[in-house]
Amino acid sequence: MFEQYHRPFDRSKWNMSGYEVNASYNPSTNDITFPAAILQRPFYDLKQTVSQNYGGIGSVIAHEISHAFDNNGANFDELGNMKNWWTQRDYKSFQSLTQKMIDQFDGISYMGRKVNGALVVNENIADVGGLACALEVAKSEPNFNCKVFFVNWALNWRIKSTKQINEMLLSVDVHSPAPLRCNIIAQDMDDLYKAFDIKKTDGMWLDKTQRLNIW
Repeated sequence: MFEQYHRPFDRSKWNMSGYEVNASYNPSTNDITFPAAILQRPFYDLKQTVSQNYGGIGSVIAHEISHAFDNNGANFDELGNMKNWWTQRDYKSFQSLTQKMIDQFDGISYMGRKVNGALVVNENIADVGGLACALEVAKSEPNFNCKVFFVNWALNWRIKSTKQINEMLLSVDVHSPAPLRCNIIAQDMDDLYKAFDIKKTDGMWLDKTQRLNIW
């Protein structure tokens, strides 16, 4: 990496290998990377319905695009340069919503520890923006099934890991624990309540005044 310091920036270089089930956004290049390995179930499959694919890879694609407008991406322009391109009014409003996103997750108990809302805020901003965007586009499809969309969103976040790994990730990972990414972000979507007929007495209920949508 030090050898590349004085060389021209290589925009053709990929962020990760093709066999990784992952995706990323790079603010320095303003691009998104989707390795071939993520283009399989449950994220994407030709045999899945459109609603499933939007709930899977659609939400991932929109998540990565949303990173261009999270609390980190907001500091870079379209060419990847650190530059303030916001109006003062817009950025002040965005900062207010960012704090609400921090508050929504901060202090949640998980595996005997507490979530640090400030540590995970940029990924949560991308999650809520990505899911809202994918849902909005999916709803324009003629055979859209909202319940199927959310079920496949949930399948994205299946995970198996040890208690020690979870404890370590809570301390250093900028992503919220997968079950929280799944449930809390979905709770912010009004369509979830209609699709599953969720009422105030149900565990997944979140009062409308507490539901957070940034974009």
